[in-house]
Order: sequence, then structure tokens, then C-alpha cells
Amino acid sequence: MTRGAHPALSTARAMLGSMFVPLKHSSPSDRHLSDRTDVPTNVPKLGSMSKFEKANHHYVPQHWQRNFRGANGHLFGRLRNGEIKVVSSRTIMQEDYLYTVFDEKWNPSDSLEDALSVVEARDAKLLQRLHNPGYVSTADDRNHLCALLALQATRHPDILNRGAKRSRELGEVLANSHSYSLDEFTARMASFAVSEADAHDCYIVLRSRPREQLIAELTELTDLSPQAYQLPPQDALRAKPLVEAQLKSMELWLLDAPGTEAFVLGDTPIPQSDLHQGFSVPLSRSLAVLARPTQSIQPLLSRRSATASEIAEINQTQADNALHVVIGPSAALLNAIP
Repeated sequence: MTRGAHPALSTARAMLGSMFVPLKHSSPSDRHLSDRTDVPTNVPKLGSMSKFEKANHHYVPQHWQRNFRGANGHLFGRLRNGEIKVVSSRTIMQEDYLYTVFDEKWNPSDSLEDALSVVEARDAKLLQRLHNPGYVSTADDRNHLCALLALQATRHPDILNRGAKRSRELGEVLANSHSYSLDEFTARMASFAVSEADAHDCYIVLRSRPREQLIAELTELTDLSPQAYQLPPQDALRAKPLVEAQLKSMELWLLDAPGTEAFVLGDTPIPQSDLHQGFSVPLSRSLAVLARPTQSIQPLLSRRSATASEIAEINQTQADNALHVVIGPSAALLNAIP
């Protein structure tokens, strides 16, 4: 069998975009166990001398975190143990080598991290514009915001780690296709957000292969290192266009916090399941986004003042969903969140 041509491996990778989408099929129990072509998910070419210098990779960009500093310039964090202290955006909401990718000779590369940095620079300018209450946003701003949120939803380490588990689960279904009827196979593939038509085509191809070949390919899949170039965890970013399309179909409101109130930000800013039902995410201490399902297309962002109850609910959600830390402009604000 030729490496890279295995149907179980190639089909699993081709379907990764569906597998990772946190729209309907993600399970909260997994948590603890691109149309935007400037975010590449491909690894460097064989034998390339790619740059490898970066270790400190942020899954919530530093420019986003800095939007939550207080008037005195300090950023406060509440850790999982309840401790509240001044923190630095350099040392939180990050994981070493999270976006390091490898080629088939195991040469590491900063290519993905570098590309993300370029995107983040543009995203920072968008948030700076939106932060001004008097700014009149455009349709391009709305599309850009959807892209920003979709990238954030797919770059979190929980999502990347979930990918290894889900890819192997999909591989088991593919390898055991001879044991299923078409209806059974279609039902199982639906749990990976694979359409009935795609499942049908996949079933026909897989059933044309000997059972023994598929089992051998499954063994290769399960034996892969989590960082292997054939199925790297960073392939979770392939789900970004699907998330982005979902967000564009929703109603998006910018919520301004009154001067006496403020938002906080957790290190899991966007929910990891059921995005289609609606969610909120703070963009700064004074601005948040509220996404809601709608039946009509919304070409522009809407904007209004947030109510006290909305701010309290948004902050509570950020605290509840946080993996390690919640940040805000003051210790008092963080301490007031249950």
C-alpha cells in the first residue's frame, strides 16, 4: 500500500472540516480528557528549511487580552484556584508549540504560527475600530468579525486535542464499513456532520476495498503520533470556513457596556458546542458580541447598550467556560463573579 493514498487516512483528513465544527455535534465531555486562505494548515514541504524559533503560542491573541486592561494599565486574572492577581498577556492563554507543524522528516516549522500572527495584526485593527462607539461599521467589518470569531472557535487547544480523538473515531467507522448497511453507515457518519450524499459516496468507495486493507489502514491511523504530518491536530483549523458560514447566517449585535460596568474574558471565549443556538463573547472590557439565530440575512452589525443583566450573564459564562484563567480590568470585578 502506498503511503498517503490510504482511503481511511485520506478520507479522514478530507472530512476534518466537518468533524471539528463546534456547531451541533461537540460534546462537553470531550473538553477535559478556510476561506481565509492566509491561515494555512498545510505542513512545510519535504526537506524544507523552515524557520523554527517560536515556542510561546497564544490561543487567545495578546491584542485581544490587552483590551481588558484597567484604566491604570493593569490586567487582572482569576485562576482556577480562586487566586486573583495581576497577570501578563505574555504568559497566559498560551501553550508552548501549540501551532508547530512538522513535515514527513519531522522538521518543525513556525509557518502556521507566523501566518496566525499576520492575521492577528489585521484582527487587532478591526477590534480597535469597533471599540469606538461612534464608529459606523460596514459589511466588510461584519464579515471580518465572523472570520475572527470562527478562527478563535477552531484554534483552541481543546478543539485541537479533540481532533485526535475524533479522527480516530472516524477512522474506526471507515475501517469497519463492511460491517454496516448503507443506512447504518450513513447514521454513524451523521455524528461527524457528514452529509447523507457524502456518506453514500464514501460507503461505495470503502466497500470496494478489501476489509483487511481497511483494518491495516486503521492500525496505521491509530499508531500515528499526535503531531504526525499525515493527520496533525492543527487540521482542526480546516473547520473554520464552516464555522464562519454559520456565523454569517446569524444575527450579530455589538453590545456596549455602560461606563460603570465592564466585561471579562475567559481563556475559552467561545462555547465549544451548539454555536447555532447563539452565544456571546466579549471583545474588550467595554464591548461584546451577541450572536443569535435568525431567519433573515443581516448585512450589517447592529449595536446597542448592554443591560446590567446581560453583562452579568456574559461574565458568568466566561467564568464558567474558562479552562485556566479569567481576566478583567479589576480584582473587584473578578471577585464579584460567583
